[in-house]
Formats: sequence, C-alpha cells, structure tokens
Amino acid sequence: MKFLLVTDLDNTLVGDDEATQILNQRLQSMRSQFCLVYATGRSHASTCELIAQKQLLAPDYTLAGVGSEIYQNGTLDLDWAEYISQDWDKMAIASLAQQFKQLQPQSLTEQNPWKISYCLQPAPENSSILQTLQQKLTASGLSAQIIFSSNRDLDILPKTSNKGNALTYLQQRLQISSEATLVCGDSGNDISMFEQDVRGVIVANALPELLAWHRECGNQNHYLAGSGCAGGIMEGMTYFWRL
Repeated sequence: MKFLLVTDLDNTLVGDDEATQILNQRLQSMRSQFCLVYATGRSHASTCELIAQKQLLAPDYTLAGVGSEIYQNGTLDLDWAEYISQDWDKMAIASLAQQFKQLQPQSLTEQNPWKISYCLQPAPENSSILQTLQQKLTASGLSAQIIFSSNRDLDILPKTSNKGNALTYLQQRLQISSEATLVCGDSGNDISMFEQDVRGVIVANALPELLAWHRECGNQNHYLAGSGCAGGIMEGMTYFWRL
C-alpha cells in the first residue's frame, strides 16, 4: 500500500531548515513507499523556486494556488481545470471585488485563471468585508468561495476548488485510502484539507485561525504536534503511521 503525504510549504514543511533537512533525508530513504504532494497558496512558478532554494524533494504532484491548479511533473491537470471552470466567471467576480477599496490586488504572478488574490490589512473596519463580499457574490448569482488566511491573504476561488477538494480528487485518482493519507498545515487555507476524511497534522506553530478551527471541529483524525514546521510533520508520521 502506498501512503499519500500532502503538506503545505511555508511554515509547515519549510520554516525550520534543520528539521526540513532531517525530514527530507527520512522521506528520501523511503521514497518508493509514498506519493508526495505539496499543497500551497504559492503559484507553480514560485513553488518551483522554493523547491530549488530549499533543496526539497521533487513532489509527485503540486496543488498550487490554494488548490486551484494541479501539476504533475510541471504539467497542468486539464481535467481538474475543466471541472473547476464550470460556473466560474472570473471577470464578473473581479469586477465586483473592485468595489471594495480595502482589497489590494496581489502581484500578477500570484493570479491565475481560477484564482483572484488580494491582500487585506488587519483592521477593525475590515472585519466585515469577508461576509459582505460573500453576500454580494451570492446575491449576484456568482459561484465562488472566499478563503482568508495568514490574517492578510484573501483568495477568491471557484466553489469546487480549494486544497481539500483538490486533495480528494487526487486521492480518488490514485486510489489511496483515507487511512493512508496524511495532510499537514499551519494556516486558514489548509482547513479544507483537514475537513476531508483523512489524517491530519497541525504543526505547533499553526496560526490562531487554524487552532480555532481545531478547537471547534477537530477530532481523533487530527493531531496537534508539539513541534513546529517539519518537526511536526515527523511527529504526525510517527503518530499515525508508526513511520
């Protein structure tokens, strides 16, 4: 049986160079036993840069742009792209979002055909924007979801797309069971992965948004690690898989 290891990058797999190196060596020694997936808010190009910079293992798949794109060996999965394109009107959604002056568009490199990304500065007057924006999208009949993470990143995606849905799509395609699937993360855009029927490791340095979700919705499938970043991933592998 193959294992499926799905991990966020920033502040999860990456963030403690020494722990990342130890985990890399451990994974390399058993590379044939599992399928490695990086699930990140980064664009595919930015992910490739980070892999080279931190000398990470080459993944079997990358769920880039908060799960809005799936890549295998640098090739975009067109079936996934077609699936999430249904009922997705990017131009109309971007036009509606422009009405909110507090939303600052992220750089062009972080946008893609299935994701519109903004920065939203933490401020009391901005706290209702997420709710108001979602209400306006719904009232306009626009099919989209808002994912807010790291207290600043606001991504608008197709309703069918996020890290969790992309993960489930891969699981089904690879025919890997829930017990053999481990997801690892630290922030709000990882919540959709923990909501799937899988095992999950929340690293010790997780942000308040994910810890709050864990307090409210966590169950026996979720492990809150005592170590941060890659150290937490290793803890989870031992806890769930005895690896």
